[in-house]
Formats: sequence, C-alpha cells, structure tokens
Amino acid sequence: MQCISITDNIKLKNTIVTIGKFDGIHKGHEKLFEEIRKNANGRQKVVLTFETSPKAFLEDNANKTIVTESEKQMLCKQQNIDVYMKMPMKKEFLALTPEMFVKDILKEKIGATTIVCGTDFHFGAMAKGDVEFLRSNQKKYGYNLIVVEKEQYHNKDISSTSIREKISKGDMAEVNEMLDHPYSVIGRVEHGKQLGRTINFPTANIIPEAVKLLPPNGVYRTKVVINGEKFDSITNVGVNPTVESGKKIKVETNILDYEGDVYGEIIQVLFFDFIRPERTFSNMEELKQQIQRDTEKCRTLAGRKN
Repeated sequence: MQCISITDNIKLKNTIVTIGKFDGIHKGHEKLFEEIRKNANGRQKVVLTFETSPKAFLEDNANKTIVTESEKQMLCKQQNIDVYMKMPMKKEFLALTPEMFVKDILKEKIGATTIVCGTDFHFGAMAKGDVEFLRSNQKKYGYNLIVVEKEQYHNKDISSTSIREKISKGDMAEVNEMLDHPYSVIGRVEHGKQLGRTINFPTANIIPEAVKLLPPNGVYRTKVVINGEKFDSITNVGVNPTVESGKKIKVETNILDYEGDVYGEIIQVLFFDFIRPERTFSNMEELKQQIQRDTEKCRTLAGRKN
C-alpha cells in the first residue's frame, strides 16, 4: 500500500475512492472497502482520509481517537487498499466548496472514476456537500457514485462516536463486535522499574500515543501479538498506584507462560474482557494475591471463549 499526502506532487488516474476520517475502521467502514474491492476492476483502490477531524482543527480540541495514524494505515493495508492518501486539515482545504472539492481533489488529484460513500457523507466548506450533490454531478465530472447503507448493531447505526462511548465505559466485547476486530494498543516495549519481576509477574510496558483513546483504568483479559504470533495475556491500564507515584498512564501486560525477551519490540495488545478497576493495595503481598486471582479469571475466560 502506498501512503501519500494530498499535498504531494502526485496525480492519480482512473481510481475508485472512498473518503472519510475512518476512526476505528469499524463494520460500516468495512462495507465501503468491500464495495471498493468488488467494483475496482483493475483500478487503484484509494482511501482519502483526514489526519485530524475538522471539528478538532477549528475548535483546537484534539479529540482522542480509536486508532492512531499508524494503526489506521495498518488496518487499511489489511483491507487491500492500494493508495492511502492523507488530507491535512488546513484552512485552505476546509474552505473548498463542494464543487471545488470534487473538481480539484477527487478528479484532478485523485483521478476518481468511481466514488464510494455512506448515506450521511458530507464534505466541503461548512459540510455543504452531500450524497445528493455527488449524485447530481456524476455526468458533469465523469464519475460513478456508489452509496452504501450504514451497518447496524442492535438496531442502531454503528459509528465511531458510539464506539468511543463504549470504549470509555470499558465495554470491550461490544466494542469488538462493532469494530469487527479487537480494539488494540500498539507500542514499543520500554524498560520499567521491573517491580513485577520481584513478585514473579514480569510485564511488557508500553506508553500509548497521546491521541489514543484508552478504556478506563483497570485490568483486562488480553492477547499480545509478537512478530505475528498471539499469546494469552493480562493487562493493566493505568498508573499502578500501589508502586508508582506518577500520573502517566501505561499499558502493562503480563504474557502468560511466555519466557522470551520483548524489550524494544513493537507489540500489539488486543483487548477482550474487563476484569476489574485499578485500585491501590496496602502492600505488595496483597497486590500479588489479587494478581493471582485476576490471572486465574483471565485463564478461565480464555478457555471458554478461545
């Protein structure tokens, strides 16, 4: 997959494109990608995505995202997208009228001959462009429009907003259902204080990117992906108040029955079940006993569900 920016000196020709923020790459997004693959007929499959939401840019309110930029690229690559094109949220782009957006971006820059979008897609200055605008201008600008209905979960439209709400509540099972893949955190394993080793509970510690939306502080049943291989694990999200005084949130994972060294490795932590909230213990022995109970619960859940 080729990763480029709309500002690069590149012009594509005869492509099929879908456009959006694509935060999370959920089931609704997958329907768009499926339509692109089905209708490509040898053309380049392009995703045009916004680096930061227009709302965050205009209001200077950097909202947390379900996926980071690198995670979004990884998920798009898994969807067999050919070109991943980023559009920075600069005022020059936000000021484009719907007609200028179609003419200058979709046609001149991307060379779109087919546009795939959802029923509620809006674009251009003040979000005045919509599906009806795209439909009525097909002949004028020489493209075909495919409109995809929204995907639903429990009779409600799936959206990145609804998924963010579920993540904030720790409802990982429902999050994963709507995403159609496990919510995850990716990062490089850092050297910590190695206090876990003193109670026979070594952890692989990663510090998430600041933009990443994390579930509530607490303990979770997880799996860790190391060099493409999955291992059962247990993860604490939080500040580890029993042994730490800082406030920086970390993702600390004990990989069950794993003897290898992962320091410096990039790992992916997949979240499945919320076990309990993070809390402060009176001493290390009390913490150790609780960890043993948490681990047994994770093993039981893993045995039932995997």
